[in-house]
Amino acid sequence: MKRLAAALGVLAAAFAAPAAAFECHTALVLALDASDSVDPEEADLQRRGIATALRDQEVIDALVPAEDYGALFMAFEWTDPGERQIVVDWTKLSTPEDVAALAARFERPVRAYMHGQTGIGAALEFAAQAHRNAPIRCGRRVIDVSGDGPGNIGPTPRLYREQGLFNGLIINGLVIRDVIEDYAVQQPTRDPLPYYRDQVQWGPGSFIMVTPNYRAYAEAMREKLLRELQPSLAGVAR
Repeated sequence: MKRLAAALGVLAAAFAAPAAAFECHTALVLALDASDSVDPEEADLQRRGIATALRDQEVIDALVPAEDYGALFMAFEWTDPGERQIVVDWTKLSTPEDVAALAARFERPVRAYMHGQTGIGAALEFAAQAHRNAPIRCGRRVIDVSGDGPGNIGPTPRLYREQGLFNGLIINGLVIRDVIEDYAVQQPTRDPLPYYRDQVQWGPGSFIMVTPNYRAYAEAMREKLLRELQPSLAGVAR
């Protein structure tokens, strides 16, 4: 009996060890479009929309479901390959106060307005490398990329995918269609939705959401964060 109890104890420890090894439930990188198609007003709406979403109580509870066991968070803006600025470097969220401080950082003045084309592949490559350099281990690794146009410069996401760079990651997309809706029939190659579905979405439970314009960005980001942070909701059709 003692041997059986000892064996069961070893087995239980073996199953518990992987969970105990994680210091956070989700490592999340927000990759935000700052190319020429995003004017300063839209960039401001994007940042303030994230701040609003982070102040939602359901989002706070999802980010920090228990004290000292929250999410790891990073955000950056991107445009041409090699052109990016970090808005928030890796930040551990251990309390609701940490989330409030994070929301406030998205309302600080922008250091510089970026210019350039839409290098989505390079942005995802940077986000994937950021995950590999994360300061702590997390149960899930997610990239959340939002934009209003398809990639038009640099390597494609598919190229990095075929090289295995995105293995172990979940990549979700938030497509802002605003003016694209008006001329998608005349210029279908400008519609970002097919591109995001084909090139961006990746990993189990991944998804693409669509918002009609930047003024609806806050609510879309709120819903997206809830789906990303609660895996049981990730596969819900949209």
